[in-house]
Amino acid sequence: MRFNRPLAAVKVASVAALAGAACAMWALPAGAATAATSKYATTTVVSVPATGYTHTNIKLSATEKGPGGNPTGTVTFWLGTRKLCHGTLSKRKTSCSAQFTNPGSKTITAKYSGNAMHKASSGTGTIKVSNKPATGGKIATTTTVTNPSANAYTYVHAGGSVTLTATVTPNSGASVPTGSVAFTVIEYPGPGTPPASLECTATLAGGKAACNVTAPANSYGFVLYEGVYTPTAGSEWTGSNSFQAGVDHKLVTWDITQTALTSPAATENDPVTLTATVTDQGLDSLASAFSEAPDLVTFSINGVAIPGCANRAVTDTSAPDNNGPDNVATCSYTPTSTTPVTITASYSGDDYALPSSGTETITASP
Repeated sequence: MRFNRPLAAVKVASVAALAGAACAMWALPAGAATAATSKYATTTVVSVPATGYTHTNIKLSATEKGPGGNPTGTVTFWLGTRKLCHGTLSKRKTSCSAQFTNPGSKTITAKYSGNAMHKASSGTGTIKVSNKPATGGKIATTTTVTNPSANAYTYVHAGGSVTLTATVTPNSGASVPTGSVAFTVIEYPGPGTPPASLECTATLAGGKAACNVTAPANSYGFVLYEGVYTPTAGSEWTGSNSFQAGVDHKLVTWDITQTALTSPAATENDPVTLTATVTDQGLDSLASAFSEAPDLVTFSINGVAIPGCANRAVTDTSAPDNNGPDNVATCSYTPTSTTPVTITASYSGDDYALPSSGTETITASP
């Protein structure tokens, strides 16, 4: 029995020592928790060929360097304000392909989006693009999107359809190319990816292509297109696309709107001015200048229009020149009691803007 107690004491002491050592090993130094929430800086290194040809796929690559493990996320490649393509990082690297239709020196900017642990960054690379020489008797072509028009707006209303058109011409000779043109969305306001209804493919007839697309009900803003020509298999022509730096082919879908109703303090039996301010998704003026349908607001109580306040025109009331945005409608209302009244201002919508409404509760003082 004399040996059991000392042995037990030694065993307990050993466990305590191990526990203390474990605590010391896992304890964080002061400020370590704060440091863990800081993002690591990254450097985007762009790799592109020194030279390339028009109308051919050119590989654009990027590598993310910096501490904190392998960065994850997306790298998007741009030529000025035009998105070329994007890729997802894997082991710090990503790549994608782009085509150019006009020759010249191209400065490519790669933008890394960053993630929870890594900061965003960007880098540039330069490639000299020249016209692709004719090989194997093939004839180079030029694809031009004619609708949507270049550097102009083509409008389509909610659920409406529009015809996209393009021409394909040979760069030499008098032959008429055959094959098809795919109208591809290269910029989309989102969210998500472009719906199938916004893209189409048409068979060439006399060097021209045309097909219809339909704007979805939950979309708004600019949709940018390019036309990609695929020649008939075994034919004498080479493929091409319509992409050109600085040339936009924009389809504009209708805007989501917001209606805000305001009024001054009210007194029983005294008229007050109700003001409805209608803005689109960009929080600016409506698209009424491009619409055949008028922009109207109706002020109502419990679904019944206030006398003299139905279908009030949305106009500009700014002073002194009244040249501001067309987004304000007003009417006069006289409260007949001190009972709180909820008034609704309902905007009608037009060919390019969706309806919306706003409410305000007025309590007149005696």
